[in-house]
Amino acid sequence: MANRSFQLRRSRLAFVFQLIIFTLIIVLLQQLLPAWLWVICILLAVIGYAYGLKAPEPICFEHLDAREWSLASARSEYVKRVSVSHIIDHQLYIVVYFQHFRAKPLLIWMDQLPRQQWKALKKLAKLI
Repeated sequence: MANRSFQLRRSRLAFVFQLIIFTLIIVLLQQLLPAWLWVICILLAVIGYAYGLKAPEPICFEHLDAREWSLASARSEYVKRVSVSHIIDHQLYIVVYFQHFRAKPLLIWMDQLPRQQWKALKKLAKLI
């Protein structure tokens, strides 16, 4: 596997998934709560979502050796070297867990990579 460098794009699939979950929660709350309480919950949810909404920065990561990876974000100038504890393939997305407790897991949706790189990442996930 010669090309082990992956450049992530923004995911439309993740946005659609969040939109579907949000719609289901709205419908469920509408059925369970009185109208005035439902409106308050929806307003709080929209404000909370907008406050926590940050555009995910494009990430470039490369497999170096065994469990060693390098991560570089678009905003920062430095490259982080991380050690992967395990990778879980969920068909639509892959989750990369790191050995450092403070490092957040990396969630990679299938539409963030070209098809050939997605297949290469799935093969790499099976090996690790």
